[in-house]
Amino acid sequence: MGVYLSKPNEKKETASGENSILRYGFAAMQGWRMNMEDAHICCLNLTEDTALFAVFDGHGGDEVAKFCEKNFGEHLRKSPLFQAGQYKAALEETFLKMDYMLGAPGNPDVQSLPKQELDSGSTAGCTANVVLITPTQVFVANAGDSRCYLHTLDGQTIPLSEDHKPDNDIERDRITKAGGYVSCGRVCDNLNLSRAIGDMSYKKNTSLKPQEQIITAFPDVVVKNIDKNFGYLLIGCDGIWETLLPAEICKIANIRIKKSPNPDLVEVCKELLDKLIAKDTSEGTGCDNMSLIVVQFKN
Repeated sequence: MGVYLSKPNEKKETASGENSILRYGFAAMQGWRMNMEDAHICCLNLTEDTALFAVFDGHGGDEVAKFCEKNFGEHLRKSPLFQAGQYKAALEETFLKMDYMLGAPGNPDVQSLPKQELDSGSTAGCTANVVLITPTQVFVANAGDSRCYLHTLDGQTIPLSEDHKPDNDIERDRITKAGGYVSCGRVCDNLNLSRAIGDMSYKKNTSLKPQEQIITAFPDVVVKNIDKNFGYLLIGCDGIWETLLPAEICKIANIRIKKSPNPDLVEVCKELLDKLIAKDTSEGTGCDNMSLIVVQFKN
């Protein structure tokens, strides 16, 4: 069946946790794909008063996604910008730091990666949607087409990230200026996204800054002040958003969440994954790896 299994692998990896401010549930499954290439972070205590959640959607292998899962939080926390409370700049710096580390064979942090991942010709990479939560603000840093939505207590579904696709004017302009091209919605007839960590074969022009390369890891960062209307966040890889609209996904989540003052968010995630996966591969949507985090704000 080519890139798909004859039947989906619906075994789910799950996790959950809570503190005085937040509770979360996570679920992921391989689905119809031949391999699972997603990775994630669910960390309620990055520091005493910050939490970190992330979905890393790998392509060309799981190496870069797993690398980010292992290293992103530690390097963000150690950043002088982060320690100074400059969270937006710290997130931008850490996205680029992941690329720097992947391109530095002498760095001990990357010795565990397969040799080919250290090669500047590597085509393995991952999108990244990273959510940092402080006592007063939410920071959503995004590179690629994983997404984060805020669902409010008064029923709004608000996007906190925007997909980076090659046909977007800003993305196409950067790609062509860097010597690449866009054809049929793909970068150089290959990637159908325009920002990612890894994909080092598209980042070899030493005369350009990291954010000017054909594919860049530099994220857009959305900052949102937390208020009493915050309900929950949905953070998911692109496979989550293929078969239903975000508002429809939130409607399903709401039914489960409103049943209890202490909802089982893992069950919410599992139910959504079962609802969103395709029944077959004939249309090609709903057939990707699926990773979803629900983060609820306690009010």
